Amino acid sequence: MPDSNFAERSEEQVSGAKVIAQALKTQDVEYIFGIVGIPVTEIAIAAQQLGIKYIGMRNEQAACYAASAIGYLTSRPGVCLVVSGPGLIHALGGMANANMNCWPLLVIGGSSERNQETMGAFQEFPQVHGTLHVTSY
Repeated sequence: MPDSNFAERSEEQVSGAKVIAQALKTQDVEYIFGIVGIPVTEIAIAAQQLGIKYIGMRNEQAACYAASAIGYLTSRPGVCLVVSGPGLIHALGGMANANMNCWPLLVIGGSSERNQETMGAFQEFPQVHGTLHVTSY
């Protein structure tokens, strides 16, 4: 006889935001700095539900510098959460600073829907290509 709890759990869907938050928690991330907005609000909420402290900033550049400073001070990746397009562009200064100083930093940027790519979606921008000069992977 199948376990009825297993059937209920297997049908439960987990959001991408919760997966990201759990991955951050698993890596002992304590703080996220950023600016919330569509499409990253859910990540901030899910992270806070797991006990990660979300520090809201006034702009993405300051958020990214703060996250990179935490990376430097703790030797663990600092996390910056920004919206897509202009939000990610504003984080470039902090990304460059962390990269040049070899400070651990993770920037999570929102994105427009994949089915809207190249169609002029809200804040659409080629984010990976736009950050190549300030990242190392």
